[in-house]
Amino acid sequence: MKQRPAPFRATGLLITLLPVAALAAEPALTANNCTPAGELRGDAGRGAALHLQYCAECHGVDGKGDAIVMHMDVPPKDQGDPVYMKTLPDEFLYLAVCKGGEAVGRNFIMPAWGDLLSDQDIKDLVAQIRTFSGT
Repeated sequence: MKQRPAPFRATGLLITLLPVAALAAEPALTANNCTPAGELRGDAGRGAALHLQYCAECHGVDGKGDAIVMHMDVPPKDQGDPVYMKTLPDEFLYLAVCKGGEAVGRNFIMPAWGDLLSDQDIKDLVAQIRTFSGT
């Protein structure tokens, strides 16, 4: 009887598998140098799947920032808090996703996704993030 290979395990690494759609579009960093333009809210439904894949590990499935993340001294802010979220323009959210937390004065732990996600992917994420607070 043939044995199945052991599953791949990585220690201390965050490995993200790209959705097929992300591979088809040009990354935002290449396409527009992470410069937000036009309508910045895309399809929240499509953004939900992207949020689960790229953001939920730290921000939580519902954006509350209550996920336990060992390498973070300060947890992310609650994206469901409408008072807080009203202080953040869509351009801020776009840049945070595209260039990472440090680029917008937040935690350096948040990675820059602009070299993987397309402009439309990031706009879809902005729309999804806004659903948490209704803003």
